[in-house]
Amino acid sequence: MLNSKSIIHYLKSGGRIALFLLIQAVALAQNRTPVPTGTFPHRVISLSPNFTEIIYDIGAQDQLVGVTDFCKFPPEARKKEKVGGWVNPNIEKIVSLKPDLLLVPQFIGSGGERLKTLNLPVLVLNWATVEDVIHLYDVIGAKLGRLGPARKAKARLQAQLDRFKGKGPQGPPLSVLFIVDHTPGTLQQLYGVGSRNFIDELIRWTGGRNVLGDSPLEYPLVSKEQIIQRDPDVIITVLPPQCKQQEEKQDMETWKQLSSLKAVREGHLYCFQGDDLMIPGPTLLHLAGLLSGALQKARQSR
Repeated sequence: MLNSKSIIHYLKSGGRIALFLLIQAVALAQNRTPVPTGTFPHRVISLSPNFTEIIYDIGAQDQLVGVTDFCKFPPEARKKEKVGGWVNPNIEKIVSLKPDLLLVPQFIGSGGERLKTLNLPVLVLNWATVEDVIHLYDVIGAKLGRLGPARKAKARLQAQLDRFKGKGPQGPPLSVLFIVDHTPGTLQQLYGVGSRNFIDELIRWTGGRNVLGDSPLEYPLVSKEQIIQRDPDVIITVLPPQCKQQEEKQDMETWKQLSSLKAVREGHLYCFQGDDLMIPGPTLLHLAGLLSGALQKARQSR
């Protein structure tokens, strides 16, 4: 069964949950060929946008030869050779780049079965919380022989995040419903933020209370009845960056179907857009800033 954290990771790569749920995740923890002891890889392929971000953040981009189609940050990463996505990796392209290390997310699509047969050096990485993201710096830095720069970059990110942690406004937290994906223009296929993930943490850090924080799933499917029952103070949705202003307006209008909600009555509906918003790497600072701003605005207008 799919691990729920893989849903949002695929979202960050530009995919759709409806498609992704049709694909059985395949863990690549077996049949790995380690990089020889005492050497560091010089031809690395990243199969996740957050790995790519971290590689650039620690200054190891000269060791990076290939990235996914969805690795867009920093902008320089777009110039690297593309190897498809983690659901549909371009095996021929990967082989042609002669990698000495593949950085692979723990849950991957059906293309993972083909990668297993290549007998290439693979480092399987997993993450969920902010602490996990921070720890990726140590793991990737050590693997690429950049432990010193990785520690400095990690400390820099940690310091920036600490400005949000514990700095929430005085008074009771605002209840927040955060929708990571849905069918645009409707209130169908609503996937919210549950527990044990970095978005849930950032909501709490910036003065909110996640109304789905008691869910056993990290990114649960939510019904309209559940939303009415939870009655959040603030509703936040995420839309693809290519959505036009009119499309965003129409999407926000759909929430008026639930006119009894406090967030709808008081006008505390917020739409976040951006390719980088939910990538669990250094750009998660963008999401923290948007959350902080939205909750501050909602609190001031009460």
